[in-house]
Amino acid sequence: WKWGSSQRFCDTVGGLSGSGTMAQRMACEPCFSFVSNLLPGLSGTLEPEVLPAKIARKPIVGGNWKCNPDSFSKLDGLIQNINNCDTSKCEVYFCPSPLHVNYCTDKITNGAYVCPQNCNFKGCGAYTGEMSVEQMKDLGCEWVLIGHSERREYFKESDELLAKKLKYILDAGMKCVFAIGEKLPEREKGLTATMAVCIQQLEKVKHLLDPKKVVIAYEPVWAIGTGVTATPEQAQETHAAIRKWIAQAVSPEVAGAIRIQYGGSANAKNAPELSACPDIDGFLVGGASLKPEFTEIVSAISKAKNFPAAVKIGINGFGRIGRMVFQ
Repeated sequence: WKWGSSQRFCDTVGGLSGSGTMAQRMACEPCFSFVSNLLPGLSGTLEPEVLPAKIARKPIVGGNWKCNPDSFSKLDGLIQNINNCDTSKCEVYFCPSPLHVNYCTDKITNGAYVCPQNCNFKGCGAYTGEMSVEQMKDLGCEWVLIGHSERREYFKESDELLAKKLKYILDAGMKCVFAIGEKLPEREKGLTATMAVCIQQLEKVKHLLDPKKVVIAYEPVWAIGTGVTATPEQAQETHAAIRKWIAQAVSPEVAGAIRIQYGGSANAKNAPELSACPDIDGFLVGGASLKPEFTEIVSAISKAKNFPAAVKIGINGFGRIGRMVFQ
């Protein structure tokens, strides 16, 4: 329990230290009154500190090919890198350029997902240069990426527009990787300024954050494609802060269940250390997704999180034992 947003009370009074029975928690109010009488001018109200629920999350790694490769002849090699990934303990998706999506959809052998890099918010029709989720679903796609910093920066996609896109995606029955992240000036000011940007980018979609359908990709813009990676401490601190904000703004259950990827020059070398961070649930990989080392990134987080692999059960007939297994 806390007073305001910083000072903690009742750490010893009534044997309370942030937990306890409801009766013990009720002791906070008289304790606060007691302290207030001792310290005139102290004002505020006690409030429970809302924290994310503890829920196991299956890791997820994506490869964003961006506007690559420059030739169809190079696609088979990139697709082979995806097929070489062990997807038993980690979900894998990759984002080909729009011209290559159709070619890739029937080449996957391990259950990885083809995830287009963008979509519109109106569907099919007179929207030159756009892609609709209806077209994606027809190709067998289940996921789509939106909100990447390059779309926000170069194509001026606003938070309002991205909120429309996300609703359109979810209403159509697809899943979404929703990217957010701050620029270097915000990072240099510290976590508060960094979170101000992330909160602004999430505020208009917070009611749409269904953990079964939405993955957040936190990508510090200053680290994308620069070779500079956030330290594990920086990444964990920001991921934890995003999760805590979701707990307060949406619910502890959503915060505990939603997966938050790290993106920003993730590679095979730094993946093991980043994977050890409790609030990092995967990676959105840029340049390294065009190299064989992509499989090592998937392997690193699979090993670190050790999420139980899916078990396949075959039922021979529906007698008494078969019915019990089915249940």
